[in-house]
Amino acid sequence: MQKIIGLCLAAAVAMLSFTASAEQFSRVELDGNRTSVQYAGPIKSITKALEGYRWLGQTKDMNGGVVFTPYINPNFGKNDTESGGAIMVTATFYLYDQPAKEALMVARQSEIPGFVEFYGYDSRELQLHIRMVGDGTFQAFSSSDQYRKPEKLMTYKKVEQFNKSPYKSQLKSASESGMIF
Repeated sequence: MQKIIGLCLAAAVAMLSFTASAEQFSRVELDGNRTSVQYAGPIKSITKALEGYRWLGQTKDMNGGVVFTPYINPNFGKNDTESGGAIMVTATFYLYDQPAKEALMVARQSEIPGFVEFYGYDSRELQLHIRMVGDGTFQAFSSSDQYRKPEKLMTYKKVEQFNKSPYKSQLKSASESGMIF
């Protein structure tokens, strides 16, 4: 009987520690037309921390990363243009060690408190809501609606280089595979 009580107590303590460590996120309503300039301080601190490094994100669904490089916005400060109030970066997304997509992204205050939103200039569906967690780590949601699902929070770590693809050595050229005679 004592073993059963001990087991139940251990399970309860484990559950309490898990519940206490699960972070709760919220969402605030912000103006949909907000610009980077209105929240320039937090945005610039995050963009400066991200730029120029390789950030590796690994989950069971992904083995790749992203590199952010500064983008000099020629329209910055021109209020009569769409991008006039935009702090921008170029994001190059990688699958293993190969570039998969490059996107010009606009930074603005996220509706998730403590995060900065980066969205695709040409495609607003491409989003990353980022917060820094120490010098070598950032966490991100891929949309502002994912704050309700903490398991969707992705963690990226600063690395020297991305992982090599394990599939590259398995590929054969057309002549090796017999496709070309």
